[in-house]
Amino acid sequence: MKKSLLAPSAARGLVLAALVLGSAQAGATQLIQNGGFEADAAGSYAPSGWVVTETMATGGVVVDNGTVSPASGWATTGAASGSNYALLDSYWPGAFIMTQSFSTGAVSAATLSFKMFVNDNSVEGKTYMSNSLDVLAANDAGSLVNLARVDLLKSGAAADATGSDVVATFYLGGATGRNFQDQSNSYGDFTYDLSGLLAAGGNYTLRFATASNVGSMVMGVDNVSLQVAAVPEPESYAMLLAGLGLIGAISRRRNRG
Repeated sequence: MKKSLLAPSAARGLVLAALVLGSAQAGATQLIQNGGFEADAAGSYAPSGWVVTETMATGGVVVDNGTVSPASGWATTGAASGSNYALLDSYWPGAFIMTQSFSTGAVSAATLSFKMFVNDNSVEGKTYMSNSLDVLAANDAGSLVNLARVDLLKSGAAADATGSDVVATFYLGGATGRNFQDQSNSYGDFTYDLSGLLAAGGNYTLRFATASNVGSMVMGVDNVSLQVAAVPEPESYAMLLAGLGLIGAISRRRNRG
C-alpha cells in the first residue's frame, strides 16, 4: 500500500515553496511617517514628517489633543485614536496645507487610508469650489472659496498646486456632514486602492488642505497610512518554482513506483 505522506525531500520542497510564496505576499511597508501625530507634543505647528504651508495667515495647521480649535475656537471631534490629531483650520482668509512626500519602488499592492472630519463653520455653510488654492487671487477676482481637499501630487509640485500636478484627488468639497458651528462632525473612514496608480513606483506627495475666504473650514486628520507590498524580486520567483518543481518530480517518481 502506498503511503499518503510526502517523502522528506518533497516535504522540504513544499515548505520552501510556502515560505517563498509567503514572503512574496507579506511584508507590507508603511510609507507615511507619523500618521497618527503621536510623535509631536500637542500644540506643535510643525508635525514631524510633514511640511506645513500657509498663505495669508499662520497658525491654522496644528497638532492638537483637544476638542476646540486653538485657531478659531470652533468645536472639533478630537483624536480618532491615541492622544493627538492634525487640525487644519482656515480661521482667516487663506490656504492651510499639510504635505508629506514619499518614494516607492514597484509595488504589487498599495492602500491609502485615513480618518477625517470636515466642519464648515461659515455663516452660509456652503461649499464654494475653486480651481486654485490661491485665495489671494480669488479675493482679487471677487470669487468665493470655501473647501477642503485631499490629493496625491507629482514629485516636486508646489504645495498649493492644482491642475496637471494633481495625480489623484481623494476628497474635494465641504463638510463631511451637516454644517455645525457649535458641534463637530464625526470622523469618516477613507480607504483607497492605489495598487494600479503606484504599480511602477515613483516619487509623490500626499496633501491635506483647507482654503476659505468666507469663514472657517475645519479639517481633522488622524491615522494616515500608506501600506505597500513590493513586487517580489526575480530570485524569489526562481526559488518558488524550484520548490514546486521538486515536489512535482518526486510526485512523478512515486507514481511510477
